[in-house]
Amino acid sequence: MHWKAWLIEPRTRASMNLLLTIFIGLLSSILATQIMPQGQLDWTLIYTASAFWALIVAAVMLLGFQWYCIGFDEDVSKFGDAAHCIAYIRKAQLEGAASHIRKNPEQAMLMDAKELLKRMGIK
Repeated sequence: MHWKAWLIEPRTRASMNLLLTIFIGLLSSILATQIMPQGQLDWTLIYTASAFWALIVAAVMLLGFQWYCIGFDEDVSKFGDAAHCIAYIRKAQLEGAASHIRKNPEQAMLMDAKELLKRMGIK
């Protein structure tokens, strides 16, 4: 299985969200400990705290993962529209015909373009 296919599986997505959320929560607790020496909050320590930078990286990772999943979901949702499905099939048919012509240029004249368009439902 390709890694992208594995990444968008629902169980993988749920696991990644859970693990990254737990990791961010853990980093937040560590950050709170690092910027509160002797129980007093010291905001000047935030940029020197290692957990702060790790938290930024983890948050960007979670955001990137979410954007990737949303992009996949948007691509899939397009196929709920019949017009998009028909256009996608027509595009694939045209690409197939173009590939056939590139492989066999001598047969290009044997293909009736009007008949091809008619079979595709294009008038």
